[in-house]
Amino acid sequence: MAVLSLRYSGKELRNYPIGMGDAFVIGRHPVNDIVIDNLAVSFQHAKIESIADEFLLIDLKSENGSFVNSQRIKAHWLIDGDEISIGKHTLVFSNPKGNSGADHFSASVIKTMQIDTEKVRALLNQSQRAGRCEASASKAASVENRKDHKGKLVVLSGERQELVLGNRSVRIGKSSSADIRARGFGIGRTAAVINRLEDGWYLSYVGGLSRIRVNREVVKASIKLNRLDVIRLGRTTIQFLLSAGEDACGNTAAN
Repeated sequence: MAVLSLRYSGKELRNYPIGMGDAFVIGRHPVNDIVIDNLAVSFQHAKIESIADEFLLIDLKSENGSFVNSQRIKAHWLIDGDEISIGKHTLVFSNPKGNSGADHFSASVIKTMQIDTEKVRALLNQSQRAGRCEASASKAASVENRKDHKGKLVVLSGERQELVLGNRSVRIGKSSSADIRARGFGIGRTAAVINRLEDGWYLSYVGGLSRIRVNREVVKASIKLNRLDVIRLGRTTIQFLLSAGEDACGNTAAN
């Protein structure tokens, strides 16, 4: 079993075993699976998703970014020994029996940006503003009120398929284990992932030569889904729906 070791200033704080089928959301609010109580960390910052026998780290559009081995990432297949930096904390990923993951993405598919992490740390220390705290507190207070809101994906091409969205991630790709299997040339094993965050559902591009589009616009990182959005990948077309009377933020719409 793989293990995530949470560390701060070189001191180990806690270990989190992560097995097949598990998913961990990392963030500042206690609703997360791995809680890092630091203002440099977003409400929901990143997610680690088990896909088959491997593990994928996805940045959830965090304000200050997620880093693996000092490189800022959008999505990254984790390998044994990877060090994930979130705020001032580090998560060390241990999985000695795992695959190398080196052939999942070419540089042209997901580009990482080399940055000076010391400068990032300095910027993070300056980001602790009262306004941001108030905004985050407001989000935290309203989370529980949105748990009953319903989202749904409807596959419009080929055999019709409907998938009700919950808190579990939804994977789109060519893999037999994908929740929605897409057809076409150059589609990644896991091409995209849909996650529920505190203010709605987000689609994140993961990999593959075939680009994923929402309403004809190419998704290069993450995008928040709105009611009636049309997702296209290869020959597969999917529509995102919300329960009647609610918008993507879970607010009641006017009739």
